[in-house]
Amino acid sequence: MMENTARQFTEYAEPIPAPKPHVEPVPVPVAAPRHIAFSPLERLLSVCCGLAAVAMSLLFLTAQDTLAGANRQYQDLQTQIVAENSHVDDYKQTIGELTNSARLSTFAKAHGLTVIEGNIKRVNQ
Repeated sequence: MMENTARQFTEYAEPIPAPKPHVEPVPVPVAAPRHIAFSPLERLLSVCCGLAAVAMSLLFLTAQDTLAGANRQYQDLQTQIVAENSHVDDYKQTIGELTNSARLSTFAKAHGLTVIEGNIKRVNQ
C-alpha cells in the first residue's frame, strides 16, 4: 500500500523547474543627441511670432501712455472746474454783501438819498 501512495503522489506532482542562469544585460551605448536644424518655414514662423509679440507689446504701451495722458487731462480739467466754481461762489458772496439792505441804506443816507426796498433787485443763487 505504501507503494501505491508514493506512486500516486509522484504522478500528480508538478516537476520542479531547473533554475535558469541569471544573465546581466549588457548596456547599449547611447548615442549623443544630434542637433536638428530648423527648417526655413520654422524659422519664418519663429520670426513672425517674435515680431507679433513685439508689436503687441508696443501697442499695449502706446495705449497705456494714451490712457495716462487722457486721465491727466481729465484731472486738470476737474481742477479748473473746482477753481472756477470757487470763484463763482466768491462772486455770489460779494454780490450778496454789496446788495445788503443795511449797506445800501447807509450808502444812501451818506449821500442824501432814500432807499425804496421795492426797487432793489435781488440776485438769486
